[in-house]
Amino acid sequence: MASLAVGLAACGQGVAADATATLPLKRGYYVASDTPCGQASNATTVLLRRDGIGGARDFCEFRKIEQAGPNTYRVTEACGDLQDQAPPEVGVTTYTLSGDTAFTSRNAGGWEHSARYCAQSSMPADWRANDISDIIG
Repeated sequence: MASLAVGLAACGQGVAADATATLPLKRGYYVASDTPCGQASNATTVLLRRDGIGGARDFCEFRKIEQAGPNTYRVTEACGDLQDQAPPEVGVTTYTLSGDTAFTSRNAGGWEHSARYCAQSSMPADWRANDISDIIG
C-alpha cells in the first residue's frame, strides 16, 4: 500500500492556521471510499489512532496538526515503512474532512486518498478479531 503521507510541502497557503491536538475524526478503521467495509483488505484499510494513521506496512505519526479551514487540516507527519529500519520521512499532508467519519488526504506530490470510517463489526473477520481498544483510545 502506498504511504499515506510522503508529501513535503503544505497546501492551503494564506489561511491562518490554528494548532489542535488531534484530527476531529472518529478513531478506528478507515477503508478506501470505493471499497465496501466487508470487502476491506490490507491494501484498502488504515487504522486511525490518536497519534497517527497507518496501514499494514506503514505508519505516519502526527507531529503537528493545524486547522487551515472549517474542515481542512495541515498535518506534519513522520512516515515510515514498518518493515524497514530507515528513519521516517517528515512531510505535510492536507486532510479535508467530511464530518467526523470520512476524509480525503493529499500530499504535495499529488497523491490522494479518500476513506471513510467502518465500524469494526462491519469489517472482514481478521479485523473484527483484533483488539484495538488500547491504540485508538
